[in-house]
Amino acid sequence: MSIKYRKNRIKRLASGWNGELKNDLLMCWKIPDDLFAKLQFAIGLYISKAMHFSFISDEKQLVSLIHKNRKERLNITPNGAVVPKKEYQFEFNLVLRTWCEIVHKMTNPNSKLLSLFRLTPNIRIKFGEEINENKKRKLDTAIPHSDAWVEGPFGLNCHVPIFGDCNKNFLQFYKLTKESNFNENFLSTSSTYDAMSWVLDYYEIDKKIKPKKGFINISDYALIHNTKRMPKAGLRVSIDTTINSGNHAVHKDRISEYLKSIPNIGEEIFVKCNRSEKDKISNKKSIYSHYTTGNLIRVKI
Repeated sequence: MSIKYRKNRIKRLASGWNGELKNDLLMCWKIPDDLFAKLQFAIGLYISKAMHFSFISDEKQLVSLIHKNRKERLNITPNGAVVPKKEYQFEFNLVLRTWCEIVHKMTNPNSKLLSLFRLTPNIRIKFGEEINENKKRKLDTAIPHSDAWVEGPFGLNCHVPIFGDCNKNFLQFYKLTKESNFNENFLSTSSTYDAMSWVLDYYEIDKKIKPKKGFINISDYALIHNTKRMPKAGLRVSIDTTINSGNHAVHKDRISEYLKSIPNIGEEIFVKCNRSEKDKISNKKSIYSHYTTGNLIRVKI
């Protein structure tokens, strides 16, 4: 069983990157205030361009504008991800540049612990009320799930609440009711989350965990999670992505998203978007591939 290895890996990351263990399979790292302010600015600007409204830096007013423009979802997936397009690729690169700077800061004390870096973070808007198109989708993140079901068993979730209602609209985690019951089959690949719902028989909600703004939350794929909306919840904006630590293969349909090191966006590479807002939505390569696959090109500077 890999549960012992998974626990030791999180412990190594917390120790090597000066993070805090929240439980045996989850650690968090506080983003320095100046860098978090830069990230909030970059993401707010990016969203304003994608949703076609004038940017404002005040968090409360920005969240209100996102909610007001809820129907402006030309560049938003049913699951709330903001899709990069040609029309605002410079703003997208600003998000990437800031995100890379933050991850470099986090991992710098022991950079060898980061084996692969993913260059396609999801900037995700979770409205207080679910988008109709997302209801009953096979991969709706409101369904309890593990990213292992679509990405392979040994990745690590990376979740960062950015702004909005992170108290009533948050990522809810589940813990094993009995560690000895853990089985590798819990993390098998599946094209739907519902097909793996039997795994929940071995888990219970972890009421002690609620991710906070300004923290990077890194969890093993063995921790089931889902989007949780409480009554009268407002919208939340977050980064949802993955990282890789250790010698583990990435799903063949996702490997193109990863690099062996953290790039310097704007100085070493520029990420060019192929798709315009005017283009038809192209079908994904497979159920497991990312919505940016085939859309982004890394241009060396």
